Amino acid sequence: MKKIVLTVALIAVFCGAANAVIFGIRYSNVTRPVVAPFETDEGRGRFGIYFGEREKSSDFLLGIDYDSYKREGGDTLSYSRRVVVDFGYRYRVFSGDRSAAMKILPFAAIHYYKGFGKVEADTSVLSNSDRKYYKDLMSDHGGWISVGAEYAFAPAFSMGCEAGLLYTNAKSKAYGYTIKISDYRTFVAILMSFRF
Repeated sequence: MKKIVLTVALIAVFCGAANAVIFGIRYSNVTRPVVAPFETDEGRGRFGIYFGEREKSSDFLLGIDYDSYKREGGDTLSYSRRVVVDFGYRYRVFSGDRSAAMKILPFAAIHYYKGFGKVEADTSVLSNSDRKYYKDLMSDHGGWISVGAEYAFAPAFSMGCEAGLLYTNAKSKAYGYTIKISDYRTFVAILMSFRF
């Protein structure tokens, strides 16, 4: 709960001094951390929201994604939850003045993210060491680079898409020694942005 309150406070401070505030919804096909604690047949992607400040050709963004997976078996209930916070910079090819008259707005972006994971499971499903191991790997960090474009339906509303390369790095000492895992994966995402 403290992490969520801190994140909301950061958003308020981040957007409070903005000249033009952006609010957006993001859907990505990246669905899991580097190693997931439970197997699931759910083929969903991941929704997230982002806030930011727009200045000429630059967007400074703060995003939040949330994942939740659940597995039921007999009398046991196992679940994992994960909040991902990212900070990003997006460079738009056209400045704010020119983009008001443009319909297609291409951009390139770079982001850094940090995950905060939680795993709860009965010891018959996961041992304490296993549970800590998966929790550590869900609390990963990394970043991504991407290129994309938005279509401005109006000065205050646009939709777009992006594609990029995501890097993940995680480590755990749950078994008494350090395990490090890194991973690269490609992704695509759909964006919907509002400007105030």
